Amino acid sequence: MKIAIDFDGVILDSEPLLKFYADFWSTFSIGKERLRDDEVTQEKCFDWTGEEIVDFYNQYFDKITRQSHLMVGAKEILRKLKDEGHQLYIVTLRGYYNQEERIEAEEKLNQLGIEFDQICWSVKDKIGKCKELEADVMIDDNPTNVMQFANDNIKVLYFKEAAIREIDLPNVKKVGSWMDIYRQIKLILKENVL
Repeated sequence: MKIAIDFDGVILDSEPLLKFYADFWSTFSIGKERLRDDEVTQEKCFDWTGEEIVDFYNQYFDKITRQSHLMVGAKEILRKLKDEGHQLYIVTLRGYYNQEERIEAEEKLNQLGIEFDQICWSVKDKIGKCKELEADVMIDDNPTNVMQFANDNIKVLYFKEAAIREIDLPNVKKVGSWMDIYRQIKLILKENVL
């Protein structure tokens, strides 16, 4: 099976730090309060301009990556999937705002000790990239991306944080851990065989 995997919020537990630093920077640097909590993409939670988005990512993203940890179970389950013969692809927006974002991210990926079949950085069109890779499933935590995948008839495992909105669509399976991801991949394989 070809498995496409987002990086932030799926492999790297960066979302709590991202949320804190977005609040901190927005409140104390530009005087804008959080408007919503049901998105993982911080710029959608504030009324930031394009320039403010770039400023935030340039100032904080490396720090967030350095302070973040791998998601519990990511290393073990990714190793298991690789050992079982699955192809693993990282498909991430990371690096889009600033190429330096990749350096810290690559160090985190090295901690996994897994050779990915391909790492796709700065991907704005994840659907197009998944189609190009012929991915069987995408694992993502962004509800906007999840809905786009589902509406484009691509199976997606929605790594959902508690505060983020629910999505009830046929091609979407909610997961809350890497063990959930492993179980869902096994179910997808079983369904495709039957």
